[in-house]
Amino acid sequence: MGEEGTPKTEMINPALLDGVSANFIVKGPSGVEKAYPMRAITVTVGRSDQCDIAVKDSSMSGRHAEISKINGEIRVRDMGSANGIWLNGERVDDVELFDGDVLRLGQTSIRVDVVGGRKRPDAGLSPKVLAAIIAGVLVLAGAGIAGGLYLKKRAQARRDRATLTAFIAAARESQRSNPCAVTVDKLADVQRIQNNLGKPACGKNAPKGDDARRIVAGYRDLARTYDRIVVSLSQFEAQSTSSVAALTGAAEQIADPGIRDRVAEAQELVEQRNQITKNLISDWKKLSLATNNYATAIEQAVIQGNSGACADLDRGISARMPSDVQNDCKRSFKQKKDGVEDKLKELDEIAGGEGAPAE
Repeated sequence: MGEEGTPKTEMINPALLDGVSANFIVKGPSGVEKAYPMRAITVTVGRSDQCDIAVKDSSMSGRHAEISKINGEIRVRDMGSANGIWLNGERVDDVELFDGDVLRLGQTSIRVDVVGGRKRPDAGLSPKVLAAIIAGVLVLAGAGIAGGLYLKKRAQARRDRATLTAFIAAARESQRSNPCAVTVDKLADVQRIQNNLGKPACGKNAPKGDDARRIVAGYRDLARTYDRIVVSLSQFEAQSTSSVAALTGAAEQIADPGIRDRVAEAQELVEQRNQITKNLISDWKKLSLATNNYATAIEQAVIQGNSGACADLDRGISARMPSDVQNDCKRSFKQKKDGVEDKLKELDEIAGGEGAPAE
């Protein structure tokens, strides 16, 4: 018989045994939660499988953030991510973590449980919200309202209303951004280029020589213009994703389940509004591909004399035209934007009418 195997013991850096450490409760886009104990001095978080905490979240960077134990403190640092780090609803770059903090990286939330640690002095709230809470407590104390439980409930109600007001203001600010406006100044140029290039056909009237090559080059350049529009829209989408992350972080601080459910409905409408940008990016990508394919069909049918390509040439650009894409974006975005505004007006009533738009 062989020797009985010795049980393996997981090695933990001795520095973690001196002072505080932490557990991280990670909730990704799928909604599934998973706990990660801090087993090293430095823990990386991101989309890459090489990270210590790897999350399948397309809105996270490959190496998004780094959490380290430094001089007895647990700190988080942005690794140059595209969408940033949000701590309790506010964007941060390098900051100490306290027990109960909630991080937002892309569409992923991370609740921090610091072993032997203390709560954040401002309870994870922004200075404005904290000032509203303190003011509420002073008002209650000045009025001589007795009962600790009643005072606590009143303070929580004020805290929720202040957070709700901040949520409404941030959501309305995000309403100002319109993805359809990104391409408005391009449409006239695109239409002019298409009119100049025309729609060549096979046969005796087909363009020849330099004229044919000019048309092919023109359509390829048009496809590159569409690619540049996609890049601009992708940058717009990244900013929208950051805004949604900030709204989500603020909403998570609301304790009242009724208000939280109404805010969740507003968030869902904001997500639907932001989906317009994703659809718009997809449409311009399809238009770029179809325009390149059309340029290839012209080259094969007219320049190379391949009659088999004439059918593709006759079909033209197999995608919706830029004007159709633009009009659909304007129509869809207005509908979704109006839906968000209607929901925000409902939240105005809950918040006591604060933050309502000027007539």
